[in-house]
Amino acid sequence: MLSQYKQTIKELKSMILTSRYRAAALANRELLMLYFSVGKLIVEKSKTETRGSGVLDKIAADLQKELPGLRGFSTTSLKKMRVFYTEWEFFFQFVRY
Repeated sequence: MLSQYKQTIKELKSMILTSRYRAAALANRELLMLYFSVGKLIVEKSKTETRGSGVLDKIAADLQKELPGLRGFSTTSLKKMRVFYTEWEFFFQFVRY
């Protein structure tokens, strides 16, 4: 009886950990797609709109005003998203997002 209980706990632990790993993988995929999409938008808008330097600073500040407490969208992060898009654009063309 005790060994059946231990087996049940072991199975439950496995189910919980497997589900957590899947959830983390899905969350990471979603974040990557968001960062890629943000980078793409920045690149596309910079081709059609001439705003000069400092535009990413303004975007970062305006996002912070619109979404107080937002993290991960600083000027530096936006630049990295832009680079991420330009470096991986070819590979992501086959991925639906």
